[in-house]
Amino acid sequence: MAVRSYIRVTYVALSHYGKPIATAHTFDDLKLGIDEYFGEGKNQLEWIPYESKYPDDYEGYFKYEADDFNGGTELEEIKVYCVDFYPTTKYEVETE
Repeated sequence: MAVRSYIRVTYVALSHYGKPIATAHTFDDLKLGIDEYFGEGKNQLEWIPYESKYPDDYEGYFKYEADDFNGGTELEEIKVYCVDFYPTTKYEVETE
C-alpha cells in the first residue's frame, strides 16, 4: 500500500449577506451543514462551480430555494471557499 500526504483545509460557506453559516474539513460535510442550516423545507437547486485558470480560494456556490417567511420562497446563493487550515496540518492516507 502507498501513502499519500495531504494538507488539511477548511471549507467555509457564506450566506448571500456575507455571514459565515458553516465550516467543515470536507466538501460533503459542508453540504450537510448547509442543509442543516436551511432545515425543514430546504430545496437545493444546484451547485455552480467556479472554474478559473488562476488558483483561487473561491470554489463556487449552491443555489437554494428557501422560505421567505412571508408565505413565499426566495433564491439564496451560498458561496463556498476553501482555505488552508492554520497551523498547517499534514496528514496521510493509505491508498491501494
